Amino acid sequence: MIPKVSDIHTHNPQATDGVINLEQGAEPQRDDALYSVGWHPWWGPCTDWNWVETCAADPRVVLIGECGIDRSRGGDVEAQIELTRRHALLAQRVGKPLILHVVGAWGEILGLRKQLKPSVPWIIHGFRGKPELVRQLLDAGFHISLGPKSPPALAGLIPPERLLRETD
Repeated sequence: MIPKVSDIHTHNPQATDGVINLEQGAEPQRDDALYSVGWHPWWGPCTDWNWVETCAADPRVVLIGECGIDRSRGGDVEAQIELTRRHALLAQRVGKPLILHVVGAWGEILGLRKQLKPSVPWIIHGFRGKPELVRQLLDAGFHISLGPKSPPALAGLIPPERLLRETD
């Protein structure tokens, strides 16, 4: 269900072995590429849910998100939680993994996962947290993606089947 690519999350529209995150309002352009679609918390309140749903139905879109909760830059936390819930329900409905941007909201994202009990994978992207949090996330069923700013030692804590890599 999670695509086998070397880069699970990139903003490079020319990527050939990765999942390209669509920018706000953009649509998949290439037939030889894989994409993700979601309303990033930095964009503020969602003003075009129809765009997210329409793109989510495209077979080239293989992940829902990047969406999530960012306490440092995302605005109203309750609104972010509700929008993340909406993305999670969409991911479940279309049968595609959810890729999450989480900053300072680990309790909220763990609680949402526990409440929704998803059958599709949830991926934490660009993880840079502490080893104790890695264990907590793994125990809750998350996959974890490490990027260039992630501490290298974290890779040894994550089982290979739950470890992903990215360039973002």
